[in-house]
Amino acid sequence: MARVLDGVRVIDLTSGIAGPGSAMYLADQGAEVVRIEPPPTEVSGDPLAAGGTGFVVQNRNKRSVTLNLGKPEGKAVFRKLVERSDVLINNMRLSAAAKLGVDYPSVRAVNPRLIYGSITAYGTQGPYAGKAGYDRLTQGFSGAMYRRWENGTPVSTGIFLSDPSIPMLMGYGIALALLQREKTGEGQIVETSLLQAAIAMQMTNLVKRENSAEPLRDLDVPAYGIYRCSDDTFINVTALLPGQFRRLCTLLDIGHVADDPRANDFTKLKEFKEDIYPIIEAIFETKPSAEWLTLLDAADVPAAPVLERDEVFNEPQMVANNMFVRLEHPTAGPVLSFAPPLRLSGSDPVTHRAPSPLGEHTAEVLGELGYRPEDLEALRSLGVV
Repeated sequence: MARVLDGVRVIDLTSGIAGPGSAMYLADQGAEVVRIEPPPTEVSGDPLAAGGTGFVVQNRNKRSVTLNLGKPEGKAVFRKLVERSDVLINNMRLSAAAKLGVDYPSVRAVNPRLIYGSITAYGTQGPYAGKAGYDRLTQGFSGAMYRRWENGTPVSTGIFLSDPSIPMLMGYGIALALLQREKTGEGQIVETSLLQAAIAMQMTNLVKRENSAEPLRDLDVPAYGIYRCSDDTFINVTALLPGQFRRLCTLLDIGHVADDPRANDFTKLKEFKEDIYPIIEAIFETKPSAEWLTLLDAADVPAAPVLERDEVFNEPQMVANNMFVRLEHPTAGPVLSFAPPLRLSGSDPVTHRAPSPLGEHTAEVLGELGYRPEDLEALRSLGVV
């Protein structure tokens, strides 16, 4: 049994989170990923120091090659890589990619079978096309910062929204393009953007009836929220369905609340929640979270603890499902990272390897392209690798 992407060759010409993460998902399933980075300088320094432990995660299972794409000799090496590759992922600004000759028309001329993954900030058309962008900018631009503090300041989502979702979208798109290439023999460009990802992550929220003046709003369900318990810990309770809400009310000894006609009147749910939520809050403050979770489980009311980030790694549910893997990095030491969130029963398990030091595989990869040791030394002397 082999891994599903064994034999697929990928060029990772990206930086940040979204691009390297996209190549990471392919590498996790067996693709041979070559990560291209500029030769080290006093300014660039150690990528691990600049990117932190996040660098270890998003560049696992890849080979590292240094290459100066601004030099003619570097462009020649790059073209040889393109000739033998199946996928290239790039998140440079469109103008920068064209200037370096790594845009889609340029690489397609070298290899028409190449799948070109293009990640932009705002898309390739419109007034923002070509502008630099980051996750936080697209959070606000996409409407994801709709909540407000008491002083009216918008609230961020608290985590990156676009950057981690792009790799899932891009991995999906590249898999579709590879499948289509099996039928047509032709490559194509696969495009997505930080803005598009931020919109897609709000799939059930950014839905508007064009003939309705009603503003978009959150779900006004009386027992859908976070509750503080007597031990000063928190739990999430989501009694979304009528039966769940009735069982919760029975458990809390407020069974009459489930009979309130406002509970089934969409137009009065907000008013109902404002009246009932404080009552439920006060009851949850009478017992510790572990006791409440046991009672809620027995009553078949969906609930779960609210964990601190440090608690997540050793939570029995995560451990039982192998949701984290340990990577041994030569300078960072052992690093716990999320495991591939997708598993295929017909594919061998992934062997997890921490990212290599900068340029560790330059000689190896260029040797596969036909460069001799003396050629490599000449390229080093020119500052190409």
